[in-house]
Amino acid sequence: MIKTLKIKNVALIKEISLDFSEGFNVLLGETGAGKSLILSAINFVLGEKADKSMIRTGESFMRVEASFFNYGTQTINILKDLGIEDEGVLLFVRTYNLDGKSECRINGTICPLSFIKQVASTLVDFYGQHENQVLLRAKNHLGLLESYNSSLFYDEKNKLSEILDELKKIKQEKEKIGGNFENRERMIDLLSYQINEIESAKLKENEDESLQQDLKVYANAEKISEGLTHFINSFDNSNGAIPNISSGIHTLQNLLPFDEKFANLVERLKCSLYEIQDITDEIKDICSKLVFDESKMNELDSRLDLIKSLKRKYGATIKDILEFANKSKIELENLQNAEEKLNELDMKEKQLEKLAFEISKKLSVKRRTLSEEIEEKICKELSQLGMKNAKFKVGFNEMPLSFNQSVTKQGFDEVEFLFSANLGENLKPLSKTISGGEMSRFMLALKNILADKDGVSTLVFDEVDAGISGIIGNAVAEKLATLSKTFQILCITHLPQVASMADNYIFISKDSVNNLTETKAEILVGDRIIEQISQLTGGANKTEASLAHARELKMNSELYKKNLIKAD
Repeated sequence: MIKTLKIKNVALIKEISLDFSEGFNVLLGETGAGKSLILSAINFVLGEKADKSMIRTGESFMRVEASFFNYGTQTINILKDLGIEDEGVLLFVRTYNLDGKSECRINGTICPLSFIKQVASTLVDFYGQHENQVLLRAKNHLGLLESYNSSLFYDEKNKLSEILDELKKIKQEKEKIGGNFENRERMIDLLSYQINEIESAKLKENEDESLQQDLKVYANAEKISEGLTHFINSFDNSNGAIPNISSGIHTLQNLLPFDEKFANLVERLKCSLYEIQDITDEIKDICSKLVFDESKMNELDSRLDLIKSLKRKYGATIKDILEFANKSKIELENLQNAEEKLNELDMKEKQLEKLAFEISKKLSVKRRTLSEEIEEKICKELSQLGMKNAKFKVGFNEMPLSFNQSVTKQGFDEVEFLFSANLGENLKPLSKTISGGEMSRFMLALKNILADKDGVSTLVFDEVDAGISGIIGNAVAEKLATLSKTFQILCITHLPQVASMADNYIFISKDSVNNLTETKAEILVGDRIIEQISQLTGGANKTEASLAHARELKMNSELYKKNLIKAD
């Protein structure tokens, strides 16, 4: 549950530090004082989308810290999965600046916002206008129904998901091998043509590079020939390098009788002469074969054009083209033997569809059985909240007789909550029949039966008493008091009955400081609590009658809570 909350530069709040207690915490204050800002700050630090407009005027950033303790095993397990050390206390810190940059920390360690959201989902459950909208959408009702006992559906939903993934793969494979006869024949013709076109070209890897080099030589044959002839003349005519080196060798050999050191030089010159002669002979051979042949050049051009054409169709390189041909051969073989393969796939598909349908039926039966338990509990809760004639039912679509395309990973069930508040009224879709005050009580009833299933320890109610008063207010107050035995409650209220049930009172006000509006918070005790409850009962003017009524409400509330403890 939440222990401390520190807020800095959030809207009208310059800086506030709050301590929450176990049990029932209530936020009091005039409309517009900033009570909802406290809940917005909690939402922000627990991962809600940030908005620059939330940053206090004149400031460059906002920062919220929230510490939690006494959290459950679900939280501990998520911390372990995320690699965050459990220290017995959780400290969330989130900052956000005008540049749109955000920083999140859990126990001092910087982490992604997604980490905070995952952990927060096991700590706090909010009720407000957003949750009303969620409840009014029929598409959310199946998930709400299952949340009462989500583990009950785990195995079937996992298995169904696997089967539907496999069915999708089978469908893709059937399409790949042609699907029907006409498509298959068309694909066989196309693949046969492509394979034949590639194989007819008799391609070799890197052949295009070799062809380009040969073409370059043919295109420059005249220049190459002139250069090679000049080289040969420079080395092999009467005044060339070879005769001169031979003459030098002969001269040094004549000097050998006078000094033996010339022997090594003679040997080195002979080695050079042999190498030069070998090079010259090779160049003569190249030169003799170098003949410009226009038809050969055209042949090379045509070959390169063919390869370029194949590249445009089948791959960026010759290797890619050859791989395409190999894959096409396998695909062609599959298509030519497709009848047998399709029969095999059809049989497997029917088996999986039958299995998917049977699992969907199991899911539906479990949901329908569970819905009866939920219907009974919600009607009981609503009766305790002053709606003795209210009826609630989970409406299901008609169960199909066999597998069809309506089967999804949730099965084939479509669910909608049906509701009637008054005696003699038919059940109708919740969104078309429920009023604001009825919705507040319905959500409170739903939260009451689902909360312990979520594993959270803190429930936050933003004006759960909207649209209700009088005796119904007493019922709502008692329900919240009952919930506070199990959960920490944070609640904004304008009802004196609800306020009187609280264990911890936080008064929110606003004032002008240096020409700026600033929201403040204080913990109320003693007579200050009675004064604020009095204002809720009799308006801004305190009278002896309103104060006496407030004391009576508080006394009765304390007695009710004592009886709750005794009842345990």
